[in-house]
Amino acid sequence: MPARAARRLGARSKPRVTTVGGTRVEENPSVGRPARPPVAAAGEEADTEQNLAASVERYLARYFGSFDNALPPPGLYHRILREVEYPLLSAALAATRGNQIRAADLLGVNRNTLRKKIRDLDVRVIRSSG
Repeated sequence: MPARAARRLGARSKPRVTTVGGTRVEENPSVGRPARPPVAAAGEEADTEQNLAASVERYLARYFGSFDNALPPPGLYHRILREVEYPLLSAALAATRGNQIRAADLLGVNRNTLRKKIRDLDVRVIRSSG
């Protein structure tokens, strides 16, 4: 490994820590990605997928209940996706310090798709260094 590359790696040997939605995410300094999945906080279920699904289910039950015997207005699918996408994109951008290429990779979407969603949802992108 060239000395220059070794200095760059050495300079970043301490992992960066980002807080996303109250969860501490530690970055792997060698690749710039989270070192391991976030650990559930005390009292939380370890299975975060079940947590999200259960939260959405409870939310939808309350939402439908607020209409008594009537149905919500049309367009529910897109309203729900918009409410989930905004914090998801914000969290990914915060975790990557505003780097849209890395955020797109993290989310598993094309960079142009991410940029379109940022525009459509009016997500505020704040770039920060180290």
